[in-house]
Amino acid sequence: MPKHLRFAAAVLCLACACLSAFSADAGKIISVQPVHGEQWRPPGRQISYIQSHTKQGFTYDVLSAYDLDTGASSVLFDPTAKGDPGANPTSLNGATWSPDGSALLVQHAADLWYVSISTGAAKRLITKDADIELTTFSPDGKHVAFVKKNDLYTVDTATGAVSQITTDGSESVLNGKLDWVYGEEFEEACVSGRAYKWSPDGRYIAFLRLDQSAVPEIPIVDFLQTHPTLKKQRYPKAGDPNSSIAVCVADLAAARLPRLNRRAPLKNAEYILPELTWTPDSKSLAVMTLNRAQNDLMLWAWSPATDAEPRLVLEEKDAAWINVYDGPHFLKAPPAAAPGPEPSAFGFSFVWLSERDGWLHAYLYGADGKLSRQLTRGPWMIAPGSLRSGHSSPVQIDPAGERLYFSSTQQDPRERQLCRVRIDGTSTEPEALSREPGWHVQQLAPDGKSLLESFSSVDQPHQTRLLQSDGRPLALLQPSPAAVKNGAAEFHTLTAADGAKLYGRMILPPNFNAATKYPVIVNVYGGPSIQLIRNAWGVDDWLDKSLATEGFIIWKMDNRGSAGRGHAWETAIYKNMGARELADQKAGLDYLKKLPYVDASRIGVHGWSYGGYMTLYMLTHAPDMFKCGAAGAPVTDWKFYDTIYTERYMSTPAENPKGYLSSSPLAAAGNLTAKLLLIHGTSDDNVHVQNTMNFLDALTKKGRPYELQIQPGQKHGFRGERAWMYLTERTIDFFKRNL
Repeated sequence: MPKHLRFAAAVLCLACACLSAFSADAGKIISVQPVHGEQWRPPGRQISYIQSHTKQGFTYDVLSAYDLDTGASSVLFDPTAKGDPGANPTSLNGATWSPDGSALLVQHAADLWYVSISTGAAKRLITKDADIELTTFSPDGKHVAFVKKNDLYTVDTATGAVSQITTDGSESVLNGKLDWVYGEEFEEACVSGRAYKWSPDGRYIAFLRLDQSAVPEIPIVDFLQTHPTLKKQRYPKAGDPNSSIAVCVADLAAARLPRLNRRAPLKNAEYILPELTWTPDSKSLAVMTLNRAQNDLMLWAWSPATDAEPRLVLEEKDAAWINVYDGPHFLKAPPAAAPGPEPSAFGFSFVWLSERDGWLHAYLYGADGKLSRQLTRGPWMIAPGSLRSGHSSPVQIDPAGERLYFSSTQQDPRERQLCRVRIDGTSTEPEALSREPGWHVQQLAPDGKSLLESFSSVDQPHQTRLLQSDGRPLALLQPSPAAVKNGAAEFHTLTAADGAKLYGRMILPPNFNAATKYPVIVNVYGGPSIQLIRNAWGVDDWLDKSLATEGFIIWKMDNRGSAGRGHAWETAIYKNMGARELADQKAGLDYLKKLPYVDASRIGVHGWSYGGYMTLYMLTHAPDMFKCGAAGAPVTDWKFYDTIYTERYMSTPAENPKGYLSSSPLAAAGNLTAKLLLIHGTSDDNVHVQNTMNFLDALTKKGRPYELQIQPGQKHGFRGERAWMYLTERTIDFFKRNL
């Protein structure tokens, strides 16, 4: 939850309004003070949350919990309760529960802490070691695994004894940790870069081993030192070699080190997905692989304890590419018949997510690996979303294996509504659990009896709610400011030339007068996996609100290629990025120009990342569309961007040279006629500043003027209030001078 500073009296007044908006029988408000880090405490009858306190200039976190059975809140851990708070972790950000809910794992100030809830005692498992990362409890809570300097370790929570699992970690070899491009582009299939998974019985740890020695290095220079320093980043650009990768399993019951380390031989596997999934009996590991073109997905079953090769369970192919959102979700009930020593599949039924019919839906497979039934269907999709507090699977299954819970676009692609469906097939129509228009995302309690829901809309700030599993309200974790009708912004629906429905959103200046002609600034993104037009709080960023205050109308629209509208909608850009997006954005401008309060002679555009690319693409491929544009951190030619992302949509430069040429703003730089502001950080490790430098060189050779804002030390997303304020000020000044 955002940390809003509020006066207590104001909070109490607002709480009643929020609770009334929630439901007449919403139940109690758990806290009127700001909270964050909310999560289920196993086994699922308590929701824990963190509150920050300041005492005599000393700031620390207190962990509390709300009990669903008693309706009472209590403090679980207060670092100041027993003596010197300096002997305890004072920040609980990122803390995780042990599997039984008896202890908390906290990483703070280079220390790894184990906090016993029953005693209130905190002890350091690891002291003053800043290299510790990617920590996670074993299933029995008796050990914690972590990565240090690219090797995998465990530590005993009782004794503090450390065991090293792998020994070959180096700058080139990564064990249990993703390289840059994997972590950036397969984020839907991993949690915070972690690439290892405990088996349910705690005997094994499956992990990925990546060797990036063949991946080219990119220099990133820190110019803010007296003697600039050079950092080399392993970064494969389109067509370059990727890291070689293997899936391994360490047997922690082995009597000696190095641990037994089996590697699975997987065919046609350029990419092994980081979402490794064990069967409930720990006998088989589910591994997903993709070919380099990312249009052939294979699901393998591997039994590490045997010498048998992995077995192919299912394969999916697509004419364009395959989006991978999750691994198989195994039903925990034992199989009807015990599998043989080498079963044909996993020996357990599982739920599988696929876009095979054009929409992301759920399918049930039997223990034999054969399709039993499609669980959801229709011209809508299960939403690949996550709770605001972190990664969450698109679907969740209750412990009894009876129902599948998810958010969907069934009511409106601009919204996310909570649903559930029976897995046994007795009811195929999803049961709606949420009621208000807006953006709903859920996290099912470990016991399957309750839901933690994050909700907002354009007129309602974020709320975190507790619901019964059927959607009935239980409690409101913390009140947010009362719902306020946002009269300065509105949704628009328009039709493209081919009849496709397009969604847009407009922010109007204060004191808007429909009899006045206003300049318009288009905020564009346009790329895959992102959806701008959403009925959710915070969809209008600070820059757009600031520009509107200066008298500009702000317009946003999702074109084909963007997220939330199904696979065919997204794959319209395949092998020719820019063209389809431009055609739809033109339709948006044609719609705008017909509005009586729009000054068609004064239209500008701005965007960041893919939006920066689209800004440059439109300015160079349709130079009469805009009077000016500001491009932040833009890709200027797809040959400069990474393998996984670029080749998914464009194939390699060698296989699709015409597509790379036609999609390139760099190749068309000479067409620029509009006023242009380019913005880039020198330490951008995502879209390297090389993109902007090459574009500047092309503009200079063609004699085209430009303005430039280079921000030393900033990465892809600028950090720091002053940097953002400066960026906002320069952008506003640019549009005021040129529109």
